[in-house]
Amino acid sequence: MVSNRTSSAPVLDVEPDLTERLEKQYKSSPTQRRFTVPHISNQTKMRLKIGISVVLFASLFLFGKIDLSKSWEIAMHANLWFLGSAIVLYLSSTLLNAYRWQLLANAVGLRKPFFKLVQFCFVGLFFNLFLPSTVGGDFSRCYYLSKGTGRYGGAAYSVLADRAVGIAVLFMFASLGLLLGPGGSQMAWALKAPIFLGTIGIFGVLPLMPKLTKKLLGEHNFITKKFNDSSAKVYWQDKNLIGVSLGLSVLMQVVVVAVHILIGYALGLTTIPLWYYFVFYPSVAVLGFITPSFNGIGIREWAYTYFLTMVGIDNSHALTYAIMWLSLTTLTSLFGGIVYVAGHFKISKEEAEKLQSQAV
Repeated sequence: MVSNRTSSAPVLDVEPDLTERLEKQYKSSPTQRRFTVPHISNQTKMRLKIGISVVLFASLFLFGKIDLSKSWEIAMHANLWFLGSAIVLYLSSTLLNAYRWQLLANAVGLRKPFFKLVQFCFVGLFFNLFLPSTVGGDFSRCYYLSKGTGRYGGAAYSVLADRAVGIAVLFMFASLGLLLGPGGSQMAWALKAPIFLGTIGIFGVLPLMPKLTKKLLGEHNFITKKFNDSSAKVYWQDKNLIGVSLGLSVLMQVVVVAVHILIGYALGLTTIPLWYYFVFYPSVAVLGFITPSFNGIGIREWAYTYFLTMVGIDNSHALTYAIMWLSLTTLTSLFGGIVYVAGHFKISKEEAEKLQSQAV
């Protein structure tokens, strides 16, 4: 029998070591066993993104040795016919995006007229560029699609599926360009490896997610239920739907690549191999949305300049190309602003906060 000697033990005025304190805190209450995630305000996140964009953009001038007067001269002598054709073609890609999204939304029971979805897509582009700290483009699309139905989850699934099939084709284009295009072997493996791994992950793992989650996490896991028991399961069951969506994504990306080719021709960059457009555009697009920045600004300009100089284009022409693409996307977003105002798509502050909480 062990005697109780705590009453006679001397009391030492020494703080317990770190291990004892953590163990005591852990055992004191089950609610304290969770990790505390530091909260970062939207303003802080936006400042960080803007700071990254500014640093990346400024690095082009600090380290790129770019002749701004030459870049200006190149822009002033651009072929307006090619630029006009690029604008019209790029706007048409939004129509393809809206049709693809309509198919995916119909699959989860959210039916909207095609013209409305075209409007939502343009407004989403406007929000992405000009209102990223309030309601992002994807969040706004979820809101408008689900408004009046209370089915925000289904709307979110459709937007995520729309994103997924688009990203899948981006990776596929980049991989095929590297494998089949002449000179693809010249690109550094540090750039090629993420593209190949991403392609394998999307086409080799994503289609198996319902089965993998069941096997690895169990049938009653929250994530498993999202894949197998929610309305999102239709995207794994309806092979025809995904096949058509991927086909539309291929067509959409061909259109966007054609826009890039037109910009190149407008600037007189006729020496760039056509296959290379199918490599550097998808690569730059992927970098744009995985790197923290203000709507990809800064990282895209840096990446375009990097990829174009790899095929012998001088820095001034490469930067002008990047600025032309930025101007085109900005112009399209401004058009989305016109749609936003004309279509009375205003979202109140209360609705925006509710939307953000639903998204979380």
